[in-house]
Amino acid sequence: MMNVGLEERNVYEDLDPHDTYFFKIGVHGLVCFHGRNYSIKQRLSAEQTSKLISDPNFYRISTNCYVNLSKVSDIQDNVVYFRDERHGIKTIHVPKRNLGQMKRLIPSTRRNVTAGVN
Repeated sequence: MMNVGLEERNVYEDLDPHDTYFFKIGVHGLVCFHGRNYSIKQRLSAEQTSKLISDPNFYRISTNCYVNLSKVSDIQDNVVYFRDERHGIKTIHVPKRNLGQMKRLIPSTRRNVTAGVN
């Protein structure tokens, strides 16, 4: 009998922010990362937080929320979709004023995702 769980990386111990769909910054350095099937809160230093929010893979959609552009699978109306064949769909609402810039920043390999967006 094979135990597949042992082969997978434990996201709670070895969290890579680039594997998450989006994150929200709270008070006192508390950052909540949202991924396929998890939400993990971690306390980060000011330097770590600054490095994270300046990463070009993440786009700020509100005062404290950043979306991982490389994980976006679809955009419809003002909703960004993150799809995972195994865990389903996760969504987040994006203000309309941020959609245009966000579409321009999505990596060119994912441009077809936004083709149907108004």
